Amino acid sequence: MRVEVMSELPADLLDEAWDFYSNCFNDLRVLAVNRHLMYRHEFDEVMADQRIDKHVALDDDGVAGMGTITNDLEAVPLVSADYFQYHWPELYEQRRLFYCLFAGSAVGRRSRGVFVALQRSMYAPIEEVDGKVFFDICSWNEERNQLPRMIAMILGRAASSGRAQPTRLDAQSFWMYEFPKDDMPFRRDERRGLPTRLNDQEERRAARL
Repeated sequence: MRVEVMSELPADLLDEAWDFYSNCFNDLRVLAVNRHLMYRHEFDEVMADQRIDKHVALDDDGVAGMGTITNDLEAVPLVSADYFQYHWPELYEQRRLFYCLFAGSAVGRRSRGVFVALQRSMYAPIEEVDGKVFFDICSWNEERNQLPRMIAMILGRAASSGRAQPTRLDAQSFWMYEFPKDDMPFRRDERRGLPTRLNDQEERRAARL
């Protein structure tokens, strides 16, 4: 397995990369209120955007993992570049703030070591400029998969200092208001179980982005 860094994904790899991305993150469609999956046209635009680096893990069977990262926050419409420019003006101006759009690895045997290799590859340009990196992690991946802690462990091993300190920047919560009848007890109707496909497969080591 090897990790290649590309500024633009080759056309002959686009369909396979899309299939990998869709399969890897599909469960977030029903596990997160906010939309975490890109549509195909959005995915193609990101793959063609040279401001966003693509770290692609390849093995004999094709794409085994993939991550995207950028230090040009204007390239990411779903985050507020103004927020980072206000709080870290010098780092923003020097392009030392990085955003990871997503990172994920294949399920099962092919996933071994892939996520770690991706994170190390994606950390290399951050270390070069003594930068900072941030992720958008939904509550499912935070609570169920302990993703912030896992990423901190991996990045800490890759960092020359041996440490990676995570800090929550912000949180988005979604509230629903219901209108129970006076003579009926209030009961939540939300499905609490996991989708069948998620129960049947190994947990994904993935973040989106």
